[in-house]
Amino acid sequence: MASPGDKIAPQTTENHFTDPVEIRETAYNIERYIHLVPLDWFLVVSGEIHAWNYEHYLDNEQHFEKRGGQYSIDNVYFEYEREPNPDGTGKPFKIRVIDPNDDEIKCHPRTHYLLWLLDYDEESYEVVRIAPTERHDAVLVTIQERLPHVPRED
Repeated sequence: MASPGDKIAPQTTENHFTDPVEIRETAYNIERYIHLVPLDWFLVVSGEIHAWNYEHYLDNEQHFEKRGGQYSIDNVYFEYEREPNPDGTGKPFKIRVIDPNDDEIKCHPRTHYLLWLLDYDEESYEVVRIAPTERHDAVLVTIQERLPHVPRED
């Protein structure tokens, strides 16, 4: 894994949610690993929940005024075809969150942070899908091995 320094992702020092909730195989026999990442991780990473880091939040969740269970995911905007950021943090995506006062909060994480969080090597794997759960309290992150890209002929 090649995360920066001693952090897995912003505000995160350990890997979490590394066991897939489901493994699917595509028509081309490519395994896709689906992980459940709770909304509270995104809220800590974005600074909406003010914790030293995600592990501190988990250890002291009952002491935080704002907690992930009070929020809901309205929508996730992720385009697989989009080019990665030039800074090496993967493809950007947006999570539109509704807070307890019905105000909108936008989280703008990067796919490499998810790969690091879930303990995947970003040189070998990529995020291919991010979608909210039916309960709107987490996202399902689908990861597969990076495939060689064949250039298009124009």
